[in-house]
Amino acid sequence: MRSFTYRSRCSGEVRVLVNYPHADELSKLLDKYTSCMIITPSSVSSLVNFSKCPRIIIKDGEEGKGIETVLNIIKQSMDNSLDRSGVMIGIGGGSTLDVTGFAAAVYMRGVDYVNVPTTTLAMVDAALGGKTGVNAAGLKNIIGVVKQPSEIIVDLAFIKSLPASNYLDGFAEVLKYGVTMDKGLFDKLSSNVDKVMNRDEGLLEDLIYGSLVNKAHVVEADEYDTLGIRIVLNYGHTIGHALESASGFSISHGKAVGLGMICESTIGVKLGYTNPDIPGYLTESLSELNLIQSIKVNADSALRAITGDKKRNGGFLNLPIVTELGDWVKVRVKVDEYLRLVKESCMYLA
Repeated sequence: MRSFTYRSRCSGEVRVLVNYPHADELSKLLDKYTSCMIITPSSVSSLVNFSKCPRIIIKDGEEGKGIETVLNIIKQSMDNSLDRSGVMIGIGGGSTLDVTGFAAAVYMRGVDYVNVPTTTLAMVDAALGGKTGVNAAGLKNIIGVVKQPSEIIVDLAFIKSLPASNYLDGFAEVLKYGVTMDKGLFDKLSSNVDKVMNRDEGLLEDLIYGSLVNKAHVVEADEYDTLGIRIVLNYGHTIGHALESASGFSISHGKAVGLGMICESTIGVKLGYTNPDIPGYLTESLSELNLIQSIKVNADSALRAITGDKKRNGGFLNLPIVTELGDWVKVRVKVDEYLRLVKESCMYLA
């Protein structure tokens, strides 16, 4: 069991608990609140070992991430007398936590919320940071706010039930933290793949804790993504998101980000910033974690997605570029130049 806190300019201290039983911690937490609601998808509800709060069951994944889901959460919260001194508790993957955070931000002008991530990806990434978003008008994450959870409870017991592919998907994000900010974390993951495959609890605690500490440092420094520091969390995502979109989301997020990191590091080499060994380090580690997928997507679709990337500023993209393992710089690249480099460097465009 390990814990730490990070500070939010708006919300004060956020407590992060790694490898704590969720039921025990939620019981302690409720002493601070007058009422509570649990928001969880149907696939997870049977694993939630806590009955002291009413439950709202939502759909899994993107299906449950629409503005209609938020309106349903608000109605059921009102029906169950959740007041402004109450708390919403999201228990699920990243989509569930996004919806819970957004609903908490707008319900009665804001109530506290707690994140209990149940997937590896949510444990190392989505649970921390405060970015919430829901889909509307056919657009992904078009409505959202930044609101930090009051507490994050990572219960490793949820990992036991994850299918192998779902379990491994989150380790692309762990590699991202390592290659950009923390060489020790990168080395620990890369040299202990056998333990990862066996779901070794001690190693998982170390990797998840290290990932969250790294992300928390970035969030503290640039909570509202205005200083150009938080873009490091998007390493591999400019191309990764484009691959997801162009493939019709037939590739998982972790695998898309993994391929994105390989391509972005290759571009970094061509631009003269990145150590030429970095693409090979990433390829080897991702391959050992079964996070390399053979895929071909339509080049025009992928390039259109990159053109619309949120890091675009006029005719330029502001991008995080790795220099050495554990170090990065922000680079401003012309959009047209970047698209040319993507076409040259990414072998999975057809």
